[in-house]
Amino acid sequence: MSSSAEATAVLPPDPVLPHRDDLLDADVVSARLDDLLDQAAAPRTGGCSLLRVKYRMGESLRATFRLHRGAGTDLVSSRMFPEPRAAGEFLRAREVAIGQGAGPGSVLLDQVTSTVFWVFPQDRKLVGLDRLTGPPPELRGVFGKVWTQSELKAYKPERAATVRCADPCGATVGYAKVQPGHAGRRSVALLRAAGCGIDQHGVLRLPEGIGYLPAQHMALFSAAPGRPLNQVPWAAYPGAMATLGAALAVLHAQPAGGLPRFTRFDPDELVPAADLVRAARPDLASVARQLRDELLRTAPARGPDVLLHGDVHAKNVLVLDDAVSLIDLDEAGAGPAAADLGGMLARFWCPRPHDVFDPDTARAAAASLLGAYDRRLSRADLLWYAAAALLAERAVRAINRVDAAAIADLERVLVTALRWVKQRKVGDT
Repeated sequence: MSSSAEATAVLPPDPVLPHRDDLLDADVVSARLDDLLDQAAAPRTGGCSLLRVKYRMGESLRATFRLHRGAGTDLVSSRMFPEPRAAGEFLRAREVAIGQGAGPGSVLLDQVTSTVFWVFPQDRKLVGLDRLTGPPPELRGVFGKVWTQSELKAYKPERAATVRCADPCGATVGYAKVQPGHAGRRSVALLRAAGCGIDQHGVLRLPEGIGYLPAQHMALFSAAPGRPLNQVPWAAYPGAMATLGAALAVLHAQPAGGLPRFTRFDPDELVPAADLVRAARPDLASVARQLRDELLRTAPARGPDVLLHGDVHAKNVLVLDDAVSLIDLDEAGAGPAAADLGGMLARFWCPRPHDVFDPDTARAAAASLLGAYDRRLSRADLLWYAAAALLAERAVRAINRVDAAAIADLERVLVTALRWVKQRKVGDT
């Protein structure tokens, strides 16, 4: 049984999306797609694998698949809608695809499950992905070096697609990212503003915001040096965390004026997070309610705002010998410094089911992170933000991603967070 299938076995039925479990079963999806592709006179699949899930209970379900076709593969994104909406969404998507010259099998509707499928480079909200993955002549000089080929590095349907841009020899010339609307303009402007006050030979490195192409909704960035933190050996984490702590102190010292407030741990976010846990795991309703109430009751007074990265996790931290690069500042905002540290501390103090952390190294990594961060922060506040991160980030993501192991682990996570927020002492973690 797949991880997603195991998770749906413990999630309550969703009356708005009654075929939810079908879209999370790769074998079922493969069979449905073969039927739809036959009707569109398009090549059939050779099976598919589930790559990514984004589930909103009672609203929608998005899933991304890799289709196997002969020696090649295709990416397919999908979205399950409440039944009355699916046909209209499909007609709009097909009209867009036809206008772009796409074939009949590029957008498909499964009426049985009320699901629309988009075969990459078609996407519900992202436009011009074909130009991102295969740059036309007019884009090949945008980096000042020749860009002739692309490697897709990250794809979040409806949200963003990022490619490594390379020259004819395969050498990296930069990175390009497409997002809905003009979100890329903000990303480039933010990097340029933050980079003005940072020594690019110091402990913190940021990619350069090279430019924004409004007609293509495309942001251009320089390559950032370093190896992703999730590829660093666990034994090396304490040293990497010391460097990250020093780098975050530099980032937090940059001007935050003009940035939107960082709101992930505001009451308007914590209350629905607890409600989601109660809906997904009714057996945990009591502890979720207690945690919500304690977080709201003991919320720290809002101190001075700093420039927050907003999404400090292993894929956004690139490690060098004596520095780190921070990438993907799309969630950046103005808020309390402890908000950036809470999620990382929560990972060490309360490891996830698939983390292979020995307790001594985890404690050393957390201590190194805090020890190298040269701005004095309240230990009680750090515990509060770590507890808030367990609810608003880890618990919510477990459900939204339909992660079986993480959903099964929610009781331990919530009880741990409740203990932290009640005691508010680092020594009790």
